Amino acid sequence: MTATSNFSLALNGLTADADVQLLNSAGVVIQRSIASGTNPESITRTLTAGTYYARVHPFSGSTNYNLSLSANPLRQFNSTYGYGLVNAAAAVARAIGQSTPFANVTNLGGNNWGNDLVNAPEAWARGYTGQGVVVAVIDSGVDINHQDLRNNIWTNSREIAGNGIDDDRNGYVDDIYGWNFGVGQNNNNVLPGTTSSGQGHGTHVAGTIAAANNGIGMTGVAHGARIMSLRMGNVDNNGRFTNGGSLAEAIRYAVDNGARVINMSLGWPDSSDLRSALQYAADRNVITVSASGNASSPSPGNPARYATQWGLSVGAVDRNRLIASFSNRAGSNSQMQHVMAPGVTVYSTLPGNRYGFQNGTSMATPHTAGVVALMLSANRNLTSAQVRSIVTGTATRLA
Repeated sequence: MTATSNFSLALNGLTADADVQLLNSAGVVIQRSIASGTNPESITRTLTAGTYYARVHPFSGSTNYNLSLSANPLRQFNSTYGYGLVNAAAAVARAIGQSTPFANVTNLGGNNWGNDLVNAPEAWARGYTGQGVVVAVIDSGVDINHQDLRNNIWTNSREIAGNGIDDDRNGYVDDIYGWNFGVGQNNNNVLPGTTSSGQGHGTHVAGTIAAANNGIGMTGVAHGARIMSLRMGNVDNNGRFTNGGSLAEAIRYAVDNGARVINMSLGWPDSSDLRSALQYAADRNVITVSASGNASSPSPGNPARYATQWGLSVGAVDRNRLIASFSNRAGSNSQMQHVMAPGVTVYSTLPGNRYGFQNGTSMATPHTAGVVALMLSANRNLTSAQVRSIVTGTATRLA
């Protein structure tokens, strides 16, 4: 083994009593299993890097047997980078039970460098593009008519547009593309609502996740996924919501209406309702992916801080895999499911068929949400716990 790993051994298929031993490179027995009769034998322990041997020996009589061995490297947590750079080639492969990452493909280059950095094209080459997966973008609204997004927008098939009736009885009238939870709004207008420099934030995030692979502008990490737009109200030039609604309500809406991934490129006040909503999502195997924050803090802000229990926290790196100066760090708690993704000079969609560059952990988060969508398009049966474990366990170490 080349790294410290969780090792397991199983011996079964016995017709006579046999035992098994685990030996180190010097031939010294370090653990044994001596179950009686034909009962299966097993050994599980953490082993440091090195060479080991398994020895099967009969206790009474002779027997054929099945011997299986496995070793999974321990995830290495770093207080700056968490578990490292998210890696679609490894994560999607692991999602379908493959231990080795997908083969490398030619980089896209140019403004699609972020896709290259997270190895998204390697998953695309295997046919996994996020197809069939709905990603909720809880943000400032999304330009659902953008040329790079309009074909990848979620629509509520249970609702009849414009009839003023809550056809699907979900509590929201004519919620065809999502909902605007802004205080004093509470309506179905999910488009960016103002001309402030911050209002295009959600459209930029949505493009990073699911902009079409059409040769125009740029391509989303999961360009086969669909975007559910959940607008939290109006945003000022500083990126702050001036009438922010209930984030907890938006999370529950996303879960109840079919999203499997929820992107939250935002910071938000803590509350028991918010924590309850995060758990609500996790209990239903919906993955919340949250920006760690842009305050250069030693640990993630809210709601990313709750990635110790639910979902994922994401920090930002540049194209050289160096942490952005503004990015909040992972902190000292190794239970924090924190990874890194491209968040510096990221090119994506903006309202009005425009494109542009933006910086922030807000830009890193949709790269990770896109990778999760790729995983779920490969294996829809993954639980929330499995997604968190795979994303962090396959991340590329940065320190």
